[in-house]
Amino acid sequence: MAEILAPAGDAAAFEAALGAGADAIYLGLQDFSARKAAANFTLENLADYTARAHVLGAKVYVALNTLVKDGELEAFFSCALRAWNAGADALILQDVFLGKLLKQAYPSMELHLSTQAGVCNVYGARLAKRCGFSRVILAREATLADIAAVAAEMEAECFVQGALCTCFSGQCYFSSVIGGNSGNRGLCKQPCRKRYSIDRSGFDSPAYRLSLADLCMGEDVEKLLRAGVYSLKIEGRMRSAAYVGAAVRYYRGILNGNADGRSLSDLRRAYNRGNYTRGYAFGQDKNLVSAAVQGHMGEKVGVVTGERKGSLAVRSSFRPHEGDGFKLLREGTEVGGGVWSARQPAYEQGFTLPRSCGGRAGDEVYLTSDTQLAARIAALHRSAPLRLSASVRVGEPVRLRVIARFGEASFASPFLVEPAKSRPFTAEELRTCFEKTDAFPFAIQWEDVEVQGEGFIVRSALNAFRRGVYEEVYRRMAGQRAPLQEAPIALAGQQGGQGEPSEASVFAARTEGVAPPARPAQGCGEGRLAVIDRDFSDPCYRDAHIDFAVFQPKNAADGAEYREFLQFAQYYGWHTLLYLPAYATGEDVEMSAKWLPRFGGAYGEGLYAIELCRALQKPLFAGTGMNLFNGLSVQVLRGMGAAEVALSKELSAQEAARAGSGAFLLAGGSLQVMELGHCPFGKSCNGCERRFSYTLTDEAGRKFPLLRGEASRCRFTLFNHVPLQTGCRGDRLLDCRALSAEEKAALLAGKALPAATGGAYKRGIL
Repeated sequence: MAEILAPAGDAAAFEAALGAGADAIYLGLQDFSARKAAANFTLENLADYTARAHVLGAKVYVALNTLVKDGELEAFFSCALRAWNAGADALILQDVFLGKLLKQAYPSMELHLSTQAGVCNVYGARLAKRCGFSRVILAREATLADIAAVAAEMEAECFVQGALCTCFSGQCYFSSVIGGNSGNRGLCKQPCRKRYSIDRSGFDSPAYRLSLADLCMGEDVEKLLRAGVYSLKIEGRMRSAAYVGAAVRYYRGILNGNADGRSLSDLRRAYNRGNYTRGYAFGQDKNLVSAAVQGHMGEKVGVVTGERKGSLAVRSSFRPHEGDGFKLLREGTEVGGGVWSARQPAYEQGFTLPRSCGGRAGDEVYLTSDTQLAARIAALHRSAPLRLSASVRVGEPVRLRVIARFGEASFASPFLVEPAKSRPFTAEELRTCFEKTDAFPFAIQWEDVEVQGEGFIVRSALNAFRRGVYEEVYRRMAGQRAPLQEAPIALAGQQGGQGEPSEASVFAARTEGVAPPARPAQGCGEGRLAVIDRDFSDPCYRDAHIDFAVFQPKNAADGAEYREFLQFAQYYGWHTLLYLPAYATGEDVEMSAKWLPRFGGAYGEGLYAIELCRALQKPLFAGTGMNLFNGLSVQVLRGMGAAEVALSKELSAQEAARAGSGAFLLAGGSLQVMELGHCPFGKSCNGCERRFSYTLTDEAGRKFPLLRGEASRCRFTLFNHVPLQTGCRGDRLLDCRALSAEEKAALLAGKALPAATGGAYKRGIL
């Protein structure tokens, strides 16, 4: 049977998940959580929550799914150990390399790889498995075919409900670039939910061009199960207890074969952004982008027919209650809203809303806050069944037998039953006493109560016996395990991130017989230079001393592109690297595997590149998309065979120096802030010019380059509105994909770029 995995951002959501029937709950702590703005839980109270869940037959997974800086490593490992010892059934991590170290130190720890790690094909799953993870939480962008392939490799978890990020998992830097708040650190400010325009006809007016609708896979769950998915995950650690309970009830009904319209209606009312999409696995439907409505739109319950006694008349079969909230939409766009009060005039065919809601005849009315729903969810309770039998005999202790999930247990009271001097003790009194379960979530079922002789029991003594029995039963059902003792993890290795690459990782020497051009007298710093671009025919490259040329084709199916680049590289003596983007389906990987043998190696943004290069025995240059944030992760990756590594572009100069010597830094050029796996134009293919370059403009007038990532697929890459120029020395990486020819030439010559930013290298991030 599949697992329904529910979110809990606070205690109320935790109880709602249990009450509605979740099989497992995932939650975050106050540190290292990707939902730092949630109320979250503490290491001090975690044991109480895990115990309660275990008693009720549910598991608890603790999310430590942010990137970790060198100065935080000791606290991170300590937090992971304490969370495990508090009863966590698994830890969810983003950094696969730190996970490898944890698994080596504590082999019994159960580790799940976060969706932030961006696993979207079987090669990524193989890496997770090799690093000791038992489960992978697939990227939301994974195709159904890739989901099945991963599920055949290891335990797979898929999102079925909730918010969708615009950017591919783990590759969004928009929030950190704009305001220094990193989504990879749990502090995303969600700039994707703001209004933008794109310079294409029909998309040039401000709207929520980057905001995606909420995912709802209810009708496709059976397909996921047939594909081998084990865990059905509900997103929403920032959402209400009513939402959590409604979502769990909806999917529980589907799995139990008794789903009804009421449960989906409740879910829509609890939270529904964009009227739902089926997501990537089922074809990126036209409802994927929610350009007109950014927030919760609720469930449609009626239509405004006009005015009635100074109010808006709404034709509807729904009967509102005090405090219910509504939103008005006109041609799909929000135009108003308000709260219903019993003071509103009565209306036989529906109800009325205050005129201040701003609607007019024809507007659709959506229910966004259902007070009765919240009450229904709050009333849900879950209990653990206990079957009891008892024996009461004069001169003997009260004997109680308990049958629970853990098996059978027998208890004897610390007192003896005395002879009665007046009214004798009855079986009904014993039942009444033990049916009081206090705060314990038990449901009592009696098998037999035997009373022999006329006995007497002091009520307070019997109550104390009951409490002792239930405390012991609760403890056994909670399933306490022996705590792990702290094991050493080489924290000293974080200094410099040293590590020798394996023999298979060494890049081939420059093409023999070709003398590279002399390094220009005026440049942007000493050290090796790596450049990412799509077109290396620009004249500025002829005089540049490039060590690694990273090529990303505009059309992966066009062999002429590859051949032209390889000819340039051979002439100039560059090491040739094939660009492997973070988001790659199994089909994409097959295409890369076809061409990679002709290159000197790969520049990989996604974890899958590690396993692909290993399989093809090609050197790997680990790109910034691998989010190497600390020296230990660098050390582990080098030990796994990476020939070269680039540190995360979210590190400051000081943090980068601490994370690894001999590592490349993104020193200048285009600053990629998002990798989109979908078409921002909603697959409106008719009339599409299929341009390579577009411009996204925000409400402040800033213009962000939006480049088509792959000609044969509707994928796009978004870059910052100004170029990057850090002035850093050492081994430098330049990304020139969104630069003009003039900007490329200036950057390579070490000249200042107008309005350039120093990025995180100068100011750091939170």
